Amino acid sequence: MVTFGQRDTMPGRRLRAPSTRRTAPPPNVVTLAVCHRAAKGESVERHVAPLRRTRRVALAITRQTVSALPPRGITGILWEIAADSGLDRRRVSSLLERAPAASYSSTSDRHLGDLSRSLGFLHHLTVPLRWPEVERALGLPGAVDLADRLDRAGTSLRRLAERAEVLSDLLAAVNESTAPHAIASALVARVATWLPMATWSAVAVETDGQVHWLASREVERTHKAPVEAIADLVVQSGEPFATSRVAGDRRIGEAVEVAAVGFPLMANGAIVGVLVGFDHGRARREPEWSVAVKVALTRLVQPAAFALGHALRVMRAEALSVTDDLTQLFNSRYLHDVLRKEVKRAVRSGRALSLIFVDLDGFKKINDAHGHVLGSRALVEAAAVIRGAARETDVVARFGGDEFAIVLPETDDEGALAVAKRLREHIARYVFLSDRGKGSRLTVSIGVATLPTVAENADGLLHAADAAMYRVKDAGRDGVQVAVDRVVLPVLPIVIDDSKEGDMR
Repeated sequence: MVTFGQRDTMPGRRLRAPSTRRTAPPPNVVTLAVCHRAAKGESVERHVAPLRRTRRVALAITRQTVSALPPRGITGILWEIAADSGLDRRRVSSLLERAPAASYSSTSDRHLGDLSRSLGFLHHLTVPLRWPEVERALGLPGAVDLADRLDRAGTSLRRLAERAEVLSDLLAAVNESTAPHAIASALVARVATWLPMATWSAVAVETDGQVHWLASREVERTHKAPVEAIADLVVQSGEPFATSRVAGDRRIGEAVEVAAVGFPLMANGAIVGVLVGFDHGRARREPEWSVAVKVALTRLVQPAAFALGHALRVMRAEALSVTDDLTQLFNSRYLHDVLRKEVKRAVRSGRALSLIFVDLDGFKKINDAHGHVLGSRALVEAAAVIRGAARETDVVARFGGDEFAIVLPETDDEGALAVAKRLREHIARYVFLSDRGKGSRLTVSIGVATLPTVAENADGLLHAADAAMYRVKDAGRDGVQVAVDRVVLPVLPIVIDDSKEGDMR
C-alpha cells in the first residue's frame, strides 16, 4: 500500500522525515483524499484500515481546516462530516468540481445522512471505509478509461460484425419473441459484451416526448432521469452521444458522477430506440465516437433495430385499438374485456373486485356555453383528474360521452369508497377551462359496486355500479353511493357498441 501526503502517524511509531517530493502512483492505482476531523494526535487508522488492504488504492490523508482543500489530481474525495461540521454548500461545490466526492462519518446516524444530502453529497458512508462501498459511492472508473475503450473498440466491433455466427445469434434471440421488451433485453445483453460498460439500457422515445423503458441491466434509480435525458438528446440530434461526466454536462442537467454514451437504433431511416451506457465515474477526457466504431456498431445492432421497430409498431397499433381517441384512457371495449378477466380471477382467488361508475354532472352546460371543441377539451381535463385520483393498479376507462369507469382489482367496498370520495373531491376542486375567464366547475355522481357483495359476474357488476350512480342523480347529484342490493340478470349478456358514444342503457 502506497500512501501519499499522509500527515497522521500511528501512536508510538517512528517515521523518517517526509520527503518534499511526491511520488507518482503506479498505473491503475486510485488515489483517494481522506479529509478527516480527528483531533490532533488522534489516529484515523480505524477509518481507513480496509482501504489500506486494497492494492489498487493509494491514500492522501489530511486533516480538515477552515481553508484546506484536497490536492488536485486525485481520483476521489472522502470528506468526514459531523453534526457540528459547519460545512457550507459553496465548499461542497468546490470539492465536487475537483473530483467525485462522498461524505462519511465515524458514527451511524440517520440525521448525518440527511445533512450529507442537504450539503450536496450524493452518498454518505460510515467507518470503516471499505473499497466496494467507496467505489460505488464515488462511481470510480475502471482500469481502462471510457474514452480509451471507445477509441479501441473500432477493431473489435468490426471483427464481430464480420462474423456470421454473431449476427445469426442476435437474429435468433430477437426473433424468439415479438414483445419489444424481450427484443431489447436480448440486444442489451449482447451489447454489454461487445462494448462493456457498468450499465446498459434501451429506451424508446415517442413523438410527444414520452419515454418507454424497454430493457436495462443494473440501472440505479438515480440514473433513470439522465438515461431519459440522453435518449431524448440522441433522438433530437439523430447522432450518437458521449460525455465524460454527466454531472458536469449542462445538456443533461443531472448530478450523477458517471460517464455516458448514447447510440441510436435505426430502422428504415427512423430512430426506433436508443441504447444508453453508463460507466463508473468521470472519464479522464471526452470520449468520441469514431467513424469506424459507429459503422461497426450500427451493423451489429441493425437486426435488433428492425425487429424492435416492427414490435413497437404492433404494440402501438394494439394500444390504439383499446384507447379512447379523445381522452387517451382505455375505451369501453377494453373495459369490458378487463372486467371479465378480473371477475374470473377474483372468483378463483376469493378476493374482492370493485367497479366505480362516474358521471359528470351538468356537463351539457359546458358544451352549451363554450361549444363542442372546448367541451372536448374539458373532457380531456376531466379524464386527467380521474386518472390522477385512481391508483396505479386501477384500470381507468371512458365508458361513453361524459361517463367514466374504474376497475379496482383486489379492492373491497371500503377501499373503493375511499377512491370514489377522493375522486369526488379532486373534481370539485378543479377549475375546468381555467384560461377562459373564470373557468367552469363540475361535480360528479359516483356509483360503487363490489363483487361478490352485489353481483356474481361482470354484467351484474356493471349494472350494480350504474344503478348506484343513478341513485345519486335522483337524490340531487354530487355524491357517492355504494350498491347494496344484489343484481340478478337474465342470461343474455350486455352488448357494448363502441360505434356509439352513448351508454349501456
